[in-house]
Amino acid sequence: EIHAEVQLKNYGKFLEEYTSQLKRIEDALDDSVGDVWDFSLDPIALKLLPYEQSSLLELIKTENKVLNKVITVYAALCCEIKKLKYEAETKFYNGLLFYGEGATDSSMVEGDCQIQMGRFVSFLQELSCFVTRCYEVVVNVVHQLAVLYTSNK
Repeated sequence: EIHAEVQLKNYGKFLEEYTSQLKRIEDALDDSVGDVWDFSLDPIALKLLPYEQSSLLELIKTENKVLNKVITVYAALCCEIKKLKYEAETKFYNGLLFYGEGATDSSMVEGDCQIQMGRFVSFLQELSCFVTRCYEVVVNVVHQLAVLYTSNK
């Protein structure tokens, strides 16, 4: 019985020392541990990505002025295509995909189809202008590639 009490006291001392040691470690790591995002505790998080502050013209610098101009034209066309792709994805895809969804022919009152189509006309006008702009950009890309291919310089 005395031996068990001694062992229990030794175990209690060990737990107190271990707890204080863990507390010191936790306090030492408190600054770095607090920065970690916990999915269960934090409802939102910020995703910070590096932002390139150099302009396109600063990145395209060679000693050959003709090459600079050619690369600048193609880089500008690539940026324009990227913007058009983003605009198509954010502005037009959903409107085209979901037009007329959610309502059945039996649930629509007389004239609702015409009202829905009337509201869709402005969207179609914007889409027409967008398609025209895409066509102009593609024609420009093809012309630039043709000039580059047939150029003797």
